[in-house]
Amino acid sequence: MTDRRSEPISNSLHNTYDNIRFVRGPAERLVVNAKLIPGQRVLDVACGTGWATMVAAQAVADNGLVIGIDIADKLLDVAKEKATSAGLSNVEYRVGDAEALEFDDASFDALICASSIFFLRDIPKALHEWHRVLKVGGTVAFTSFGPRLLQPVIKPFGERLSRYDGQAPPVPSFLESTDTPDKCRELLKRAGFEEIEITTEQLGFYLPDTTAYWQEITLTFVRPRLARLSPAELEKFKEEHLAEVESLRTDQGIWLDIPTYFSIARKLS
Repeated sequence: MTDRRSEPISNSLHNTYDNIRFVRGPAERLVVNAKLIPGQRVLDVACGTGWATMVAAQAVADNGLVIGIDIADKLLDVAKEKATSAGLSNVEYRVGDAEALEFDDASFDALICASSIFFLRDIPKALHEWHRVLKVGGTVAFTSFGPRLLQPVIKPFGERLSRYDGQAPPVPSFLESTDTPDKCRELLKRAGFEEIEITTEQLGFYLPDTTAYWQEITLTFVRPRLARLSPAELEKFKEEHLAEVESLRTDQGIWLDIPTYFSIARKLS
């Protein structure tokens, strides 16, 4: 998560970020869809704790290099520890801003950004920067989510939480800039990218019970709102909301919808 507005939230999640299941899946799938090859030099923008970075490092092999940047330094500390534990020698991590890259023109064969582009203040500016640092023939690849992210549970969650703290329901409105394939295509086109391909994958999953659900949902963007409730309010909110969630459980468990778009394009001039 590279946008300066989200920096405090990102750093506050550094010790639990890796437990957010719906973040890891799209990150790893992005690398597969980007079709990285051995020997490439790759930039992972808004790399977080490095899920996509590590898979990319395996794809480019020892003769390649992956540089991960993020504005949240505590997430990078976790990423560095993971790379060291995995014995990866072709990975570097740096603090960096997605909208003002400190790299020369035509520095990379590929650029990836997993589940973060929608957090940026100025997406067109960022995409022009990404175009600048790619070599001619280079690939850009990013993921974004559809408007049904975390449904059907996020709607009752948000409505009930707003009754506790008086704020608007925490629907993921930040998704709107990239929540359709057409929006993603237009952004890439305006930045000068060509051969644009956008695919949709449903990466949703079932959680076995309300305990697993609560662990997942409270690690997401709703966490700061919950942290402002008193202990008594939080406990009451949890009890009431989990009763709602239990009514949505099927024989397979509690479903979380994760509609994911993979936007892939190339710099041809």
